[in-house]
Amino acid sequence: MAHSESSAEQSEQGAEPMDGFARRRERSKADIREAAWELFGQFGVDRVSVAGIARKAGVSHSTIYNNFGSKEALAREFVTVAVERLVGSAQEVLSGDKPFREKLAAFVRFISGTLADSLPPAKARPGLTWSPELLEDPDISRIRDDAKERMTDLLLGVVQEGRDEGVVQSGTSDEAFAIYFDVFMDLFTAPRLHYRLQRNPDLPREIASLMTNGLAGTREAPH
Repeated sequence: MAHSESSAEQSEQGAEPMDGFARRRERSKADIREAAWELFGQFGVDRVSVAGIARKAGVSHSTIYNNFGSKEALAREFVTVAVERLVGSAQEVLSGDKPFREKLAAFVRFISGTLADSLPPAKARPGLTWSPELLEDPDISRIRDDAKERMTDLLLGVVQEGRDEGVVQSGTSDEAFAIYFDVFMDLFTAPRLHYRLQRNPDLPREIASLMTNGLAGTREAPH
């Protein structure tokens, strides 16, 4: 009996270092994520190295590889979380009992602010300034396509509210709206467009205004 109790005590004592090790490992992973995501958001994934992440997180290169496998795996996590935040923010903007025009105006402000915040010298908002290499990653393409589909569903819901209020033309199909929204949301990810937006900081506001008012602007269309 004494031997059994002693063995049980040793087992319990032996488990403590493992628990401590697991806690330290999770803390280390959290530090790595925090460092990587801050650097990715500030400089873009391509301009950040594993050495830079390790230096900022206070860990060795091997610790990063042992916990995540590669910088690309960290980038996928980064994009996944960033996209979830982006879609969640859009959902908040488009929810509630506000009239259609108020919701759309709030969404335009959200889009305009998000695009403006993603341009230098401001710190890039995660998930918006992606390089061509990152966009070509199959996993990230899937995440991006899923996010665009969810954003389109949100906007189509608001369009239906506009139809119900009589302020959105009923003759335009959901498919046409979906194609329009899909093209509009490419503003978030197209590197060539971010370059042009960087050169002209007023463009986000103007593009967002086009979404609200169309080509005719706020004036009545000619009869």
